[in-house]
Amino acid sequence: MFCSKCGEEQKEQKNVICPNCGNTVFTPYKLKGLKWDKPKESEDISIVADIALSDQKNEQWYYALNGERHGPVSRLELLNLYKNEKVFLGTKVWKYGMSEWADISHTDLIDKSIEPPPLKGEDINNTLVCILAFTPILGTLLEYIIAGAIGVASGSLWFITTILNTILCIIDERKIKKAGYNTKEMLVWAIFFIPVYLFRRAHLLKQKSVYAIVWCITFVIMIFAPTWISGITGIADPSAVDLVKEGTMNSYPNKTVSQMVDNYFLDPKWEAIIGDDRNTYVNVKRKITYQGKNTNVLIQYKLINDRSFEFYALEFNGVPQNMLTYTALMNSMYAE
Repeated sequence: MFCSKCGEEQKEQKNVICPNCGNTVFTPYKLKGLKWDKPKESEDISIVADIALSDQKNEQWYYALNGERHGPVSRLELLNLYKNEKVFLGTKVWKYGMSEWADISHTDLIDKSIEPPPLKGEDINNTLVCILAFTPILGTLLEYIIAGAIGVASGSLWFITTILNTILCIIDERKIKKAGYNTKEMLVWAIFFIPVYLFRRAHLLKQKSVYAIVWCITFVIMIFAPTWISGITGIADPSAVDLVKEGTMNSYPNKTVSQMVDNYFLDPKWEAIIGDDRNTYVNVKRKITYQGKNTNVLIQYKLINDRSFEFYALEFNGVPQNMLTYTALMNSMYAE
């Protein structure tokens, strides 16, 4: 028994699926005096071609999209969907005679000599996504460095990490698209929700979700970043200055520290530093006239935690002063 489509001889003498072309081969009726022979290459070529073309026109295809089965559609309709980028090389399709769903790239729908299948996930360079996995920490570190340089609270520069995440995701998405994958839906996640993008990327490339998991872990670490980043870089969080400025002293409850300083000093200089003991200190510096002499004054406050602070030191021209002098100075500042 031979296949009517490709002429391949079938070992099983019953209705079977041709392993060569997928055509259904029916057992011919045994008519007396007739014999079914394999077509010769030189005979009936046009008839075989017409049969193959007719079979293609009558093919009914199904395709999977967004987790749903669609179809049936003709071969031509499915090719038009592919041409209009409604389905892609990685889209699952099925027709009668196929044992299971397969990617379009693994069927005879597409001429592989014209358009190759997507690269395997193992062949795609993951250096960029590896950097992306640690972006929450890298971005926060960058925020602290910039904040320390320009003297603003690092929290006000939150958008730096967000922009860095988005840029890296978009660049990575374009690389994957050039590798032959459909990334249209992934682009939305690349802009708005990075973890989903990383998980979907891993699924698309058939890789482990390690980069997505690392990103989530580093994001959690970022929440506790103020303490350890200051310790690593030696750069204090400028928001410590705001804490002291907006706070009040127990002995002077009706004025903030900023009001007392600004009323007494002209254009004071505020700064946050990390001491040798790894604690955060806020310094207020200004040159004033004290007892008829030009004096460089330094008032230093020590942060106890993220919400409270205490007076730590007072210096005149680099010379430490006692609490009596500090109290006298504070009384003068409070009275202004």
